[in-house]
Amino acid sequence: MSESFDPLSAVPNNSLLGMSFTPDSATDEPQAEASEVPIPEDIPQIIRVTWELDSQIPPFENRLEGMVFTLHRLAQLPEIAQANLESEELDALRQIIDENPDALVALPFALPDDGDDFLQQLPRLVWSENIEGVAVVYETDAMLTAAEMQAAPHEAEERQHYLETIKQDREKSRFVVAATREESWSVVHPKFESDPEHIEQGPALVLDLLQLITNGRDDNTDDADDTSAAGGDDTAKPAES
Repeated sequence: MSESFDPLSAVPNNSLLGMSFTPDSATDEPQAEASEVPIPEDIPQIIRVTWELDSQIPPFENRLEGMVFTLHRLAQLPEIAQANLESEELDALRQIIDENPDALVALPFALPDDGDDFLQQLPRLVWSENIEGVAVVYETDAMLTAAEMQAAPHEAEERQHYLETIKQDREKSRFVVAATREESWSVVHPKFESDPEHIEQGPALVLDLLQLITNGRDDNTDDADDTSAAGGDDTAKPAES
């Protein structure tokens, strides 16, 4: 067995399964030196999994692109991955789990390729009992700040012209939002191309994205128009009626 065994490598994809953001005013303060930044001994799992997604997912090639992930407790993985693991690998996975069984892990979830816009599909996600939460990584060059949205004219034609004008030559931003049934966290790179190291973060910085991915959090009813984020399936599919 390889020493670099990654327990998540045995889990196939989907086997588990007009927006704005408000900058954190605290980021207006001078940034502390790296040596001065306190690192909590016990970082909340929702924050940790958001940071991990942000660091592990490379920049997307397209100007408007995103990925969806389902969140699970590490202790859930043996039941899901046992068919894809050798006994020694399964034992190694259990040893990792014993150290932190409640750790959150994010696994990719492919939305149905039905031609809908990425953001339009997010509200259709229905949270099954097999997941702890949902996360999304989204990049766009068309995101506006709350102040810009508020300043937009109300008249439709003037508003459209205003939005097109301020979006010209705008660089891409990255948004990473994760939510469980109890908590949420957001990481934002306002200038992802020119200053990727600068981030804003907080529990609800990207409220619109947060609302989209939690739309089906309390709705476990089947609906032909919904996409079920359920565990144990090889592909994402609409929930059966």
